[in-house]
Amino acid sequence: MLSTQTTQANLAEISRARCRDRSKPSVDKGKAHRKSDNVDSSITERIDRALWNDRVLRSTDYWKIDVAVKAGIVSLSGNVMSITNQQRTVDAVRSVPGVQEIISHLVSDDHLIRNVACALGEIEHSYGVKFFTGATNGVVVVTGEVSSTHIRILAEKCAASIPGVRGVINAVRSPGIDLQAEDQRFLQPSIGEQIYYRDGPSVTVKKVIINPNNLRVTAMVVLGQYSNSRQDPRFIMYGEAHTSERLIVIPMSAVRSLTKSSGFLKVDSTEGVSYSDFNISDFVAPGEDWTPPDPYCPDDVLFPVKFVESMNQTENAQSLKQLEMIENSQRENAKIVITEHGIR
Repeated sequence: MLSTQTTQANLAEISRARCRDRSKPSVDKGKAHRKSDNVDSSITERIDRALWNDRVLRSTDYWKIDVAVKAGIVSLSGNVMSITNQQRTVDAVRSVPGVQEIISHLVSDDHLIRNVACALGEIEHSYGVKFFTGATNGVVVVTGEVSSTHIRILAEKCAASIPGVRGVINAVRSPGIDLQAEDQRFLQPSIGEQIYYRDGPSVTVKKVIINPNNLRVTAMVVLGQYSNSRQDPRFIMYGEAHTSERLIVIPMSAVRSLTKSSGFLKVDSTEGVSYSDFNISDFVAPGEDWTPPDPYCPDDVLFPVKFVESMNQTENAQSLKQLEMIENSQRENAKIVITEHGIR
């Protein structure tokens, strides 16, 4: 077995490989596969059964483990709850006939908690605060109490920057923040997933809007059939309205629940027509060096322009403040030098 340390670089490569596989056209069932492809497919199926047959993995991490097989070499990626489960996964794969080698990029929550806590230590030391961290399948929860929203956001961004983190739930208390009023759920709608209004009609997820500070989905861009006059979309089902496709932006706060294959909204379709149309000028694509959280590809994700502008303003303000502190320090040092020379 070859176990590879998890870094941002190899996580980025895993993401690129997953996205390449997703973009490949499907092969017609009538066409013959190469022998190696058949062997790898058979190995993949046996690995899936082996993971499912492990009672612990079936009840915890089974759905979070991604398996790729090529020429008998098995690559494992995803998030598991513990180092013990990480080893159980490798052992289950090793038991499958035909496996030549195992390359594990699995990230355990134990590992994430340790790395996040270590990174947050610098903020704790600088501001005299204390944070507490937990994680479940790559979703990190940060708690504690600080004196300002600035420190709170610093902690959130710090945790989200650790390789393997899928998202951050910020439960840090600070003045002016009402944690009970915030939607702290971690929701990841799949691209192409059908999302159903409470009264039946559905829309299809095309893109997700992500907060880059915490990697959480804040809204989704969906495609649906609506009347041009924004009449009741239920009329569409009975051919009583002229319809057209519309891209609209639905906030995650409107989502009641998500499953592996579909999602359900809290609102009826009559309320859905009031959501804003998708306007590309309101959003910006992530940079090429940004790795999206599993299971998304770069083309799936957008950032809100207003949010990015706010981040840039904050970073510029911090840079100016640091520059001002340096200049003040230099002036104080100059005063000391002049005083030492007897000039007042």
